[in-house]
Order: sequence, then structure tokens, then C-alpha cells
Amino acid sequence: MKKFIRELNHLRWIEKELQKITAFPTVGNRIRFSKMFNSKGKIARLNCIHLGMKRFGGKLSITNRSKDGRFKYLEFLIYDYLKIYYPSLPYNQVLINKNNWFDIHKDKNNKQDIALLLGLGNYKGGELNTHYEDKTLEKTHNIRYRPILFKNKTTYHSVNKWVGNRYSIITYLI
Repeated sequence: MKKFIRELNHLRWIEKELQKITAFPTVGNRIRFSKMFNSKGKIARLNCIHLGMKRFGGKLSITNRSKDGRFKYLEFLIYDYLKIYYPSLPYNQVLINKNNWFDIHKDKNNKQDIALLLGLGNYKGGELNTHYEDKTLEKTHNIRYRPILFKNKTTYHSVNKWVGNRYSIITYLI
């Protein structure tokens, strides 16, 4: 019980840091991917923060957000959380989305078929759906304050619509 309370408090600290960001960074180059939308279901610039490493043109480098230190305390809280509660999880990038909706897809560019996904914020709905290979619904997962490890490279997944501000944090190994 104590571990659960400590973990919940840690997630609330991360959430408070996310809520302090008044101008969430946007990424426009992902518009070209047809299955990535904003919370209204329209193709648009995505509100997201990439922390850690990135691969661009075959080269691995530090993401701009990790380099510029704008979200240094948030980054510290997330990495501290991962180190304490998921010490053996392989990852080199953390993606934070704010109110981005994703249709059914697989994360094909990951090197490893395991990711941690969690939802934070004041929202209702926004569950993670996992799907069978024929894209029919397998299971719906409430991820709000409930981290889930799942095979994001080989499992089709999508997100239900929601109301409110939804932050999702997901780990990748690229």
C-alpha cells in the first residue's frame, strides 16, 4: 500500500509540472502521418515533448528539449519515476503528448517491443485500446494514473476520445 501511495504521489508531481506548461511545444512535421490527429480528430500540429534520444537520418542524437533544458525538472521527475518503478525497462526516449488523439496503429520504428504508457491530467475517457491483428478490439485499458507495459511495436493500439486535458507519457527504444 505504501509503495502504491508513493507511486501515485510521484505521478501527481509529474502531472503538476505538466500543468505548469502554458505553451506546450508543437511538432508539425508529423502531419504527414495520416493516423495522428489532435483531440478533435483533425490532422494538425501535435502538442508533444520528446525527451532523451532521437534518430534522424540514421543518426542518434539528444532531442532538442533535453538539450535546451526547458523541461529539466519534468525530465528529472519522469526519469526518477522510471528508475524507481521500472528499473529494467529498456528505453532511450520519452514522448509526452498533450491532447493528441491516435487512431489504430503500431509503433513500427521501435527497436524493442515493450513500452510503458500512462495517462495524467483531468480528463474522462481516453482509454488505450489494444486490437487483434484483424484490428478488432481486444481490450480497453484505463491508463489514468495506471501505467501499462504493452507491446507497442507488434500490437495494434488506439485511443478512445476524451473530455478535458489528457497527457500521455510513453517510453520508446529507438
